[in-house]
Amino acid sequence: MTRAARMTLIIIAVLLQVESALAFSSTSLPCGHVASTSTSRRSTNDDDSSGGDDASEEAARLLARAKAIRESIPRSTSAVAEDADAASADTADTSTSKRHPSVGYRLYVDIGRESGTWMEPRWGASGNRIEFTIDVEFLTPSVNGVSGVDTSLADEEIVVRMVKDNFGGKSSPVRFLTSSESARLRGGFDKMTCCGGGYRIDVGGANGQSVVRFFIETEGTPATGSSYGDISVPKGPLYFSIPCFGNSVTNLSIKESPVTVRQIGWHTGWRREESRIVGTFRAKKIEEARIIDKY
Repeated sequence: MTRAARMTLIIIAVLLQVESALAFSSTSLPCGHVASTSTSRRSTNDDDSSGGDDASEEAARLLARAKAIRESIPRSTSAVAEDADAASADTADTSTSKRHPSVGYRLYVDIGRESGTWMEPRWGASGNRIEFTIDVEFLTPSVNGVSGVDTSLADEEIVVRMVKDNFGGKSSPVRFLTSSESARLRGGFDKMTCCGGGYRIDVGGANGQSVVRFFIETEGTPATGSSYGDISVPKGPLYFSIPCFGNSVTNLSIKESPVTVRQIGWHTGWRREESRIVGTFRAKKIEEARIIDKY
């Protein structure tokens, strides 16, 4: 028998003694017993009181002993590990929120055939459209005080997926963009899985504007056999570009801007990956959007 098991049995025995002592202290005179004189009644009550006090003291002593034994039993490894994991999770949540300051927006996306698009002719020919909303967070520069590393900077996998179309201008480093787990289609009655992406700020270029370019990875919607008809959201990255002011994601334009996908084609004169317009979007600060949309 292990030490912990023996200690448990001792505690049970002590608690049984406590129960017995408490029962004694609360026991009254037997039913039907009547003292013959007031003196004997007073004497009997005094004895009962004295006995009750002794029993209460004994119960308190035994309870203290049980507590001491209980505290002497080593905690199980699993219990200690659970507490450590909980503390670690709390610390991680707090440090994550401090480590990644960000700016939030709700995107109102309208997917459908646009004039001049290079999407194949049958895609969206009926004029059907798919509208959805998705919440995103642009991670802003934040240097870790210990490592000195900017934790908002995207990894190489994200960097290589960004479009390379800022010719003649300057670009910021690519940073992480997080998104809600799914986009809300049909007012929330349908959804499309999403998993974040990356963004950068382009300054200068052909028109001299500052533009935020970003992408969001999506599962898309079925290309055939769905209730959306001949329109679908292509699986893979959706690319967005929108003017900004002050070279910052804190102040995006409220104007309608394009949504594109990257697909292989010949429209540029040779076979290569090209941008094809699949719709438009608007961006609204997340705080304002939640007030207006009620979610």
